[in-house]
Amino acid sequence: MTYQLLRLVHAMDGATNAGIHDVLTDLKITRPLADALWQLDPAAPAPSMRRMAAKLRCDPSTVTFLADRLEQLGYATRAAAPGDRRTKVLHLTAAGHAARQRLVDAATTRTPIARLTDAEQSRLHALLTRAMAAPAAADGQPERTSEDPG
Repeated sequence: MTYQLLRLVHAMDGATNAGIHDVLTDLKITRPLADALWQLDPAAPAPSMRRMAAKLRCDPSTVTFLADRLEQLGYATRAAAPGDRRTKVLHLTAAGHAARQRLVDAATTRTPIARLTDAEQSRLHALLTRAMAAPAAADGQPERTSEDPG
């Protein structure tokens, strides 16, 4: 069952990516740049380059390349972090805010998840939140609670 679920997650990711391809083309960004733009949440503090690398699960040098490209496109700027001039943080520009909003709007309306009812989305959200929060047991498998059916 876990394998089948993972296949569906990968298929959903592929379908979502296919659904937003035109937006990526219009914004002149690749999938990795879209991932970086997605991580620049305007409601959160500007992330450091190191934090971006952790969020994107990549090498800091890759984030430098992505930040360079986002700056070239006018979507982001780098600045010294408040309180630590050695650390650089990445800020969205006005154009970056607009590009990110367009990306988020397209992804959230063109994903297969958008076809689910509000109640189904809420249930899926609860299940995925639970799965992501479950501590791993020593054998690498999620720990089961008394509520778990299997």
